[in-house]
Amino acid sequence: MRTAVVGLGWAAKSIWLPRLRAHPGFVITAVVDSRSAEGDELDGLDVPRYEDAASLDPAEVDLAIVAVPNRLHAEVGARLLQRGISVFLEKPVCLSSDEAERLAAAERAGGGRLLAGSAARYRSDVRALAEVIGSLGRIRHVDLAWVRARGVPDVGGWFTRRQHSGGGALVDLGWHLLDLVPTLLGPTTFAQVVGTISDDHVNDPSSGTAWRDNGRDTAAAESADVEDTARGFLVTAGGVSVSIRASWRSHEQLDTTTITIDGSAGTARLACTFGFSPNRAGGPMLTVTRDGEPTSVPVPEETIGGEYDTQLDELVGELTDPAARGRAVRDARATIGVIERLYESARTGAELPGEDVRAVVFDLDGVLVDSTDVMRRAFRTAYAEVVGEGEAPFAEYNKHLGRYFPDIMRIMGLPLEMEEPFVRESYRLAGQVPMFDGVPELLAELRDRGVVMAVATGKSGPRARSLLELLGVLPLFDYVIGSDEVAHPKPAPDIVELALQKLGVRAEDAIMVGDAVTDLESARGAGVRAVAALWGESDAAALRAAGPDLALTDPSELLRLCPPVAARA
Repeated sequence: MRTAVVGLGWAAKSIWLPRLRAHPGFVITAVVDSRSAEGDELDGLDVPRYEDAASLDPAEVDLAIVAVPNRLHAEVGARLLQRGISVFLEKPVCLSSDEAERLAAAERAGGGRLLAGSAARYRSDVRALAEVIGSLGRIRHVDLAWVRARGVPDVGGWFTRRQHSGGGALVDLGWHLLDLVPTLLGPTTFAQVVGTISDDHVNDPSSGTAWRDNGRDTAAAESADVEDTARGFLVTAGGVSVSIRASWRSHEQLDTTTITIDGSAGTARLACTFGFSPNRAGGPMLTVTRDGEPTSVPVPEETIGGEYDTQLDELVGELTDPAARGRAVRDARATIGVIERLYESARTGAELPGEDVRAVVFDLDGVLVDSTDVMRRAFRTAYAEVVGEGEAPFAEYNKHLGRYFPDIMRIMGLPLEMEEPFVRESYRLAGQVPMFDGVPELLAELRDRGVVMAVATGKSGPRARSLLELLGVLPLFDYVIGSDEVAHPKPAPDIVELALQKLGVRAEDAIMVGDAVTDLESARGAGVRAVAALWGESDAAALRAAGPDLALTDPSELLRLCPPVAARA
């Protein structure tokens, strides 16, 4: 397989280049690095070297292994995928759900295949652990921990600067641990997520990794702004709890990785050391304990880093397997989604919405339906009919979405007479308003789970109900409330309070999902947790700055927050 290596840092030189050169199934045809080649020893590797991945020819490269700094993973990977070059991305595959979607779109558009994932799932001891899970009965709890004694990578370098790395130990070590959850439990979504982070040791020069010494003058280096330790507690939609700890630095003597799985019929514990650290105990130990009797389980011997050899062995099969297309993006989307929620929980100091969610109040436009184009056309027509010539200020109008139309006209100083033609055109064009991808399935699943739902919209009630009926989803909602049906529209809490009253739920049992700051303000005023919907054309920066309890980038992520009501007793 003709392979290019993009990025010539520690990972490329220590992990990928030696293994690719030794593997009979791969031939290195090019390397890419923007830095000068002067002093860059590649042990006699004589292949073209480019400064930009754009120079790679899709006709001459079957696979590009991307091992650049974290912040460039999705950018470089997406550009290559769009050109039809298959890509293997080092972890972290991406740094946000938005980046995961960018990779998904590039894979669909370009024809290249995305391969990714932590090497941990290819370890022989992890696979031995996975084989005994079936004998443990019903799984109740999983504990995953990777704790280094002194192992902050590249102290003072890009690894410890959030703008370059995306995070600290959680993004680095935690990705490996979270990536194992589907291997151990199968496809999983988390209903509850609580996280904490700390940075007690990350700026201590003595905390660095001895096996990755880059000669940097740590005394002159910039201060780190990422965590050296992250802890999390998660609960799946099925009630299995998962605890995670990722630490670059601790008070332990050795670097250790432990995975413990508690089941109704036994407990399995794997003790080993992930990664390349020489500061480790002996080989891995896998033990299954039942009724106080521990039993050792043989684990195949494996050299340090052997999991990367196995991963490379299996890359060819994954690249040619039609069923594997899209798998890497799905896995990455799930992993980064949990990481985002852990960071959000650590930032707010609160448990994110989960098991107690019995009701969801939705805004309509920008959350359930993609009405921007129709609103733009209706607004321009109304402006032309009432105001006359000139460019209709739709961009300004769009900043006030979530409010009642007459209120927006007052704020903008426009004639209230614009409402009649705006409503007329909105009705006329209603058949051209689509629902966002995944929303119909989301609503049906929430209904099946026993979650009650209402719509609280800036539209009038009749217009909102007419649109939802046209889309065939009106019966899925218990109530649809318009701004003309309350005394004070958003950002006042009246409309959310009325929804709670009609649904018969307490504020603490509900969440509101909106795409405007006014939605968040209305939710907070009613004592309801506010969830920002970032999957439309909303101003994501403004929404995040408003401090929502949670921000979601895909409608399906709501399902993690709303397990079946009947299963919560």
